[in-house]
Order: sequence, then structure tokens, then C-alpha cells
Amino acid sequence: MKVRPEMKDIERDMQAGRLSLDGFLGNDSRSLEAIINEDDSTLKTLNTTADAMGRMMRRITRAGMEAQGEPVEYDGYQVEVMEYKGWIPCPFKDNRKFSKRITNVVNLATGEGIQWTDVGLHLIKDHGFFQGHGSPYRLDPIKLAAFLRMEERPFEEE
Repeated sequence: MKVRPEMKDIERDMQAGRLSLDGFLGNDSRSLEAIINEDDSTLKTLNTTADAMGRMMRRITRAGMEAQGEPVEYDGYQVEVMEYKGWIPCPFKDNRKFSKRITNVVNLATGEGIQWTDVGLHLIKDHGFFQGHGSPYRLDPIKLAAFLRMEERPFEEE
């Protein structure tokens, strides 16, 4: 990712208590740029992209939203979407805001579960940012790629 001049302001806004109670960086001592670059290097070893993972996450979330609060099966997962009042802006200052929505997903074959927020999905898909170590909503790229079965999914345009 190319570093923009306002990256320090973005990093400051990602601290706990600024845009969200827990923030986006956790207890990670690396810079925002280093976090993104390291996760991007990891994705290259997995032969996938943050965009491809984000598109899959978005399809899962949309399937859950259609069930209007009830659990639904989609592509081998049980999906339940919970909506809360309010919005959260993208910390990358791209003039987007996201519903406070959490998608809970369980792999029906393994019982393994994972969850993400709408803003977290956006951060992955559009900014390649999986959040810092120690952040409650960090999604490790290796674990997320395995959970989403990215090795089975060819790159495709949406």
C-alpha cells in the first residue's frame, strides 16, 4: 500500500477510544504501514488477496442479512447477522461509514467460528488492513484464508 501523507492522523484515529472503544490497532507496536505490509506479504504466500477475501466475506454477510436476524446456511457455513444502532466511519478517511453490524459465521463441517464487523470487512477488502495484533476484531490472514477456503476459490470478478 502506498503511504499517504495523512497516515499518522489515520493511525492516531485508530487508537482505542477515538472512533471505537477498542480501536483497530490493539497492542501491536508496529506502525500501520508495517501491519499492512506484513499482512500483504502473508497473503502473497497464500496466493490470495485481501480483495478476494473481502468479496467472500461480503457474500456471506449479505446471505445472513437476507435472513433478517435468523441463522441461515450458506456455502457450508451457518451465518447470523446482528445489527446495532449507529454508524462507524472508516478510519482511512475515505468518507464512508458503516452500520454497526456483526456477522457470526460457523463452518458446519468443523464447528469453527469467526466473526467480523462491517467496517472490519471494508478495512480488509478496500485497505488490506486486518487490524493490529491484540485488536478484538483482528482477523489473522492465514486463519481467515483457511476458514473461507480461499484455496478452493478461483479469483473472480464480482
